[in-house]
Amino acid sequence: MHYLQQIGAQQLEDLKQVYSREWPKYCKEYYCLDTFVDLHRKIPQQEDVKVYALTDLELGLFVIVDRCQIFVGYLESERSESLLEKALLQLDLLGGEQFSSMPKRYFKVANDVLQAKNLKTEIDSKTYSLVLAKEDARKFQVEPPEGFSLKSLSVDDAPFIDSQWDWSDQGTLYFLQRHIFCNTSVGLFNDEDNELVAWCVRAQDGLLAALQVKPSYKRRGFGALVVKEFSRREALQGRDIITEVTLENKASFGLFTKLGFKVNDQCHWLFTEDPSRVIKYNSSCT
Repeated sequence: MHYLQQIGAQQLEDLKQVYSREWPKYCKEYYCLDTFVDLHRKIPQQEDVKVYALTDLELGLFVIVDRCQIFVGYLESERSESLLEKALLQLDLLGGEQFSSMPKRYFKVANDVLQAKNLKTEIDSKTYSLVLAKEDARKFQVEPPEGFSLKSLSVDDAPFIDSQWDWSDQGTLYFLQRHIFCNTSVGLFNDEDNELVAWCVRAQDGLLAALQVKPSYKRRGFGALVVKEFSRREALQGRDIITEVTLENKASFGLFTKLGFKVNDQCHWLFTEDPSRVIKYNSSCT
């Protein structure tokens, strides 16, 4: 990265504040940076996480490389697309990368860069980006049914969650372990045997993610319960709550909108074909 600089926790915090403008337009970028600020503070030595930005933080341009995942942002201006393109062309993209949780305003630049590097797109998943204001989340009254308890997840819960996740793949266990270790998470547990029956976690882009209910416990309102408790906990930390739902997932979209989430944008998840399908990850986040 010749014209970008790698930045640390304090500069990340300064850059995050730039994205508080025109709220909630840039809330995804804001909470992505917010999560990486926490990550740097809780796990200072992150060799596989590189955060780049321009010297002039006021322009807002950043590129985060988190192993195979790439997160980008800029404040819209006449120069923003060309600056982002210049930055992305400097990355060593070999296939297997994911442009994750990317607002549609970045799609053309990312797609053009992939074509310039002769990389094929394996998946282009479109999602609704939804936001719930913290003021609304604080109003949630959350009471688990008799015989169940709401608790934060443990890193020990990650293997089971990964085994149940539709998006489970090489390396996703590591990310789940790290998210649980560093971020807000909620699990609903059966008091009788401590069975985990519903859960969600805050991912590194700030999203309420990996929401799931164990099949034998569905249709009992447990998904809404963990979303409300997660949202309440985030709101108590001064955060709005953001999530994403694929366009085809009508059930989840209905759940979130019923709870007061509003559509804020459309996003893309671009996965490039990995010729080797061999991605190395650490097995622990502690």
